This record gives sequence, structure tokens and C-alpha cells, in this order.
Amino acid sequence: MLSVVTNPISNIPVNPKSHVLGWAQTWCRQLDASIDNKCDPNILRSGIVYIDHGANFGGTLNLFGGATKEIYDRINLICSHSHVVSLDWDMPDYGAMLKKRIGAKTTYEGITEQWCDQVSQRCKHISSLKQQDLNYDDIMVGDSHTIAFSSSTDRVYRNDGKTLYGAIKAGLGSFLRGTTPKGRVSLCFGSIDIRHHLLRRDNPGIEDLVAKYVEQGNDLAEDVWYCAPVPVEYEDRKIPKSGFYKGTPFYGTFAERRELTDMFINELYKRTDKVIQPPKEWYTMDGEKYAKTYMEFGSSFHIAPPFYRRNDWGVSPLGA
Repeated sequence: MLSVVTNPISNIPVNPKSHVLGWAQTWCRQLDASIDNKCDPNILRSGIVYIDHGANFGGTLNLFGGATKEIYDRINLICSHSHVVSLDWDMPDYGAMLKKRIGAKTTYEGITEQWCDQVSQRCKHISSLKQQDLNYDDIMVGDSHTIAFSSSTDRVYRNDGKTLYGAIKAGLGSFLRGTTPKGRVSLCFGSIDIRHHLLRRDNPGIEDLVAKYVEQGNDLAEDVWYCAPVPVEYEDRKIPKSGFYKGTPFYGTFAERRELTDMFINELYKRTDKVIQPPKEWYTMDGEKYAKTYMEFGSSFHIAPPFYRRNDWGVSPLGA
């Protein structure tokens, strides 16, 4: 029987340019599974149900419409399946989280203390699977852009919001999740530094930053690759507050950040020929055109899934 990836709390988006869908697709490729976007009864026909909590999950439930009957029914489906696995996270205690919502106007009447306790018991017996558990030799390590730059044979160690400066300070080896590299290691840091931080300094220090990056990176394994920062986002594009720093979606002008991006890439190529970079024309094209064509749907700053590296930057057909 086939395996399925689903989310009982919120739908997995169907829009092909969704960053959240991109993460679900990453897992599906690795697990040879399909996506059930709405966690419907068809999941009971699958051999394994994998719960993808979402690329933006932070450990708590975001129930924008309340704890509805739909949520109640979906969790019942999950609890009734014999083989459920939680992806990325130890299985959250849905029962305890929903118990706090009992009595709210938007909470379905079937969500009772007894039901919540039963859900908690089931959650205790749901195992987890994390990227470091996968049987791949290659590793992609970095910020949220790792999804776009990873290959289909990478374990993807996402550290959303992590700057290159912070990663170097902590030591790049500390982001390997306790694993010892057996194959290629690819590093994907720097985009956040360019968007928010480097222009706040009198001297951005690109040369020194990239030098330390490559020096530390090359100590991780024999075969280490470096991802170029993403092209600069269009300034009129709406960015969610989660992407703000000190009240702004970016710092500096578009031209200044594009220049920093070029400098960063040039410094990488001075120190290594192992650079993973999207098509060079993306970096020089009109910002609005780039955003509308290649960036994720709606808002934010990620490359859209149809244009991921594993889809040959948009040349190859979409994968599942």
C-alpha cells in the first residue's frame, strides 16, 4: 500500500508556487509518498500516514478558524490509523493543546476532556522521522532557502531564520545535528545577512565573512559546496511580519542589496569552484518580473517549487 503525507490541522496548499507545499514535496520525494492535501478518509487506505506539520510550524497549533468539527474529524482519522509517523517533530500532543480550547465559541462540542485524553494517549505512541534519520549520504545545511537548493538525495537540515554570521559564530559543524557526513555537504547561508544585516554596518565585511564561511565549511567534509544567496526581492512585494527585522522587511536599497549579492557570489567563486547558483539571468532581470515569475506565491522571499534546483531551476517537469 502507498504511503501518504498529510496535515490534519491545516491543508497542505495546492498552489504549485507555495513554499509550504515545497517542503511537503521534499518529504514525498524522499519517502516515495503522495500528498493528501486535505487529510480526507482516503488516508485510511495507505500503509503509512506521515504528518507534515508544515514548513512554518513552531510547536503550537494555529487554528485560525477555531477547533472546528473538521479538525475533530481529521484527528479522529489520524488516531484510527495503525501506522502514523510525525515528520520533523516529535509528535505534538494534540489532545493537550485542544483541551485548552474547550469552552471557546469556535470549539466543536465533540472536543471534550475525555476525547482530548484519548487523543493524547494516541499521540504518545506516534513515532517521529526527522531528516537526520534518512538513509542518505549527502546533507544540505542552511536557512529556509535550503528547500530550493537541495537535491533529491540530500538530507535537508533547515534552520529557518539563521544568518551566516550567527552560523559561523556558533560553528558550522554544530548544525550537522550530531551526524557525521559520509558524502557531500552543501551549505546555504547568507541571504538573510544581505537582506537585513550587512548594510547596517559601516563596513559590510563581505570578504572576511565569506573567507570564514569557506574556511569553516571546508573542514566539515571532503566534498563541500556553497549555495549562492538568492536574488534580491522586489521591494514592493508584501513580506509577512515573520520576515521582518527591527520593524522592516529589508534594510538598504534594492541597488545596494543587489551589489552586496554580487560581491558575495564573487567572493565565493574566488575561494571555491563548488558553488550552487540559480540561472545568472535571475540576478540581473527586472525585480518585479523575477518576483512574479520565480518567487513563491503571494508573499515572502523564497524561490517557488517549480523553479527549485531539483526541477533544474524550472527546466525539468514538476515532481510529486
